[in-house]
Amino acid sequence: MSAIEALEELFASSPGAVFTRRNEAIPGDLRITWRLSLLCLLLQRFRGNTATLEHLHILWWAIRSEETQRLFIRWFDGDKRPDELIVRFDPSLSVTVDLALGSKLVALTSTGSIGLESAGVSLAADLWTETELLREEKTFLAKLPRKMTQRSLKELTEWK
Repeated sequence: MSAIEALEELFASSPGAVFTRRNEAIPGDLRITWRLSLLCLLLQRFRGNTATLEHLHILWWAIRSEETQRLFIRWFDGDKRPDELIVRFDPSLSVTVDLALGSKLVALTSTGSIGLESAGVSLAADLWTETELLREEKTFLAKLPRKMTQRSLKELTEWK
């Protein structure tokens, strides 16, 4: 069973979760499976598959729209305009991290960072092989430096 199938089974068997087909689609960023999948993909972009919550908030903000993606990519390309980058912290990320902890996709490190567990690594790998899943998000992530550093992201939150 792939990690994606396991994730679907996890949510299908949750006694407190009821999924009902609706006439109108729920935006991806409000879907639990989208958020958990995205979290795994984001963590994979960091050295050692581990990041601080602050750094995850930065990428969570950046990936949300075409405009924020463009600003973020421009920053990494050297066109740094700190007055344009106003990173917002999204409470849904904290909820997503809690769900990922409970699902054993991630774990807290001794330093308080969040790191991928083997199930999260497997899910991220499966997502990269599935070309039809999270296309826009993966396109954005592919444009980023292979392994982002804490220093590069810290610059975004400091006014120098």
